[in-house]
Amino acid sequence: MELKHRHVKPSNQDANDVNTRPDRALSNELKDIAPEKVPSVNGVKFAPLSRPLHRRLETAAVLWHTVSIPVFITMFFVLLAIPIFWIFMVPYIIYWIMDKSSSNGSVVSRYSDRMRNLEIWQHFCNFFPLTLYKTADIQPTWTEEEVTDEYHTFLWFRWKRKPYKKLVATGPQYIFALHPHGVVSISGFGGIGTNGAGWNVLFPGIKPCMLTLINQFYVPFYRDYLMSMGITSSSRKNALRILEQHYSVGIVVGGAQESLLARPGSNDIVLAKRKGFIKLALETGNTGVVPCYCFGENDLYNVVNPGEESWGRSLQFWLKRNFGFTIPFFHARGIFNYDFGLLPWRRRVTIVVGKPIMLPHSPNPNKVLVDHYHKLYVEALEKLFDEHKGEFLENGSEKQLNIVE
Repeated sequence: MELKHRHVKPSNQDANDVNTRPDRALSNELKDIAPEKVPSVNGVKFAPLSRPLHRRLETAAVLWHTVSIPVFITMFFVLLAIPIFWIFMVPYIIYWIMDKSSSNGSVVSRYSDRMRNLEIWQHFCNFFPLTLYKTADIQPTWTEEEVTDEYHTFLWFRWKRKPYKKLVATGPQYIFALHPHGVVSISGFGGIGTNGAGWNVLFPGIKPCMLTLINQFYVPFYRDYLMSMGITSSSRKNALRILEQHYSVGIVVGGAQESLLARPGSNDIVLAKRKGFIKLALETGNTGVVPCYCFGENDLYNVVNPGEESWGRSLQFWLKRNFGFTIPFFHARGIFNYDFGLLPWRRRVTIVVGKPIMLPHSPNPNKVLVDHYHKLYVEALEKLFDEHKGEFLENGSEKQLNIVE
């Protein structure tokens, strides 16, 4: 793993092969395979058996992420159906009903670097590849201090403990604001929710908690799996308590509404009225807002856009109003084929992390103050996009950042 700006820059030939043709996703999948070696049945192209092991592991990692929710649900009901496991399931169900860790800031006690560092997340990020690009050094929140004068006491015995290092909060915390959402925010999960793209190397001393929909924390087992990586719900109260404990948060500002705008080559983001993250930073104090643009996020799936008056669009808005999320109609590739399925394409995704905008402390910020810093943030994001679109935007993509309501 590279220790500095970790990014992949394709050659001009690769860029032309992948992005100027209608089947650019397919050409990316097959660019290192001789055409005659790609098996095809009735026009459907299948992955050849000669694919190297690391490619198989990368596909398996992405497959796991895609099916993890139904796997955990199935596991729960299977264990519930076997009486011998009730001795474990009954206490877990009580805990599942009563535990509020996903909404009260207690996720920081679940935060596990071991889970975030699992090798599966490196395979996950290498699939695309998904990489982080740091444009500025960011002051660490946590630094190591050596403790040399701590003592243990037991009854009348007292002895000095050996010197050790502990983490101390010495710097600001941050809100990493990601754009765009894409279909399922692969960037947010892989880049900030895990260390698969090298977050802990590029940004040492910054512990991020990725925020996502509260609905996912109603799923037994899956909720605990997410929280072990610091992934938690996106409620304002929860985010505020996390920041107050000197942990940073990552949030996809456009949310579910923005997922309906995702389509290959587009750069449409929902930001004009999204000011809650600015207000949150002002209320917390000693907090920086960091603009992050995820180049390629919208290219991972082919999205079917139903008409504005269609039943499909009505269903999407109904889900958004009643359940807080919506489902774009999408498809990409399969596990063993390159033509249709629910796995994303192998397309380059680069998260460009900008320079923090430090906000003053204002316990009750007024609209004028929020609007001022929101305007500064929009200008910084547009500048970040313009400075890096030449390097990270694929040929054929829109070159303009479109900010919508």
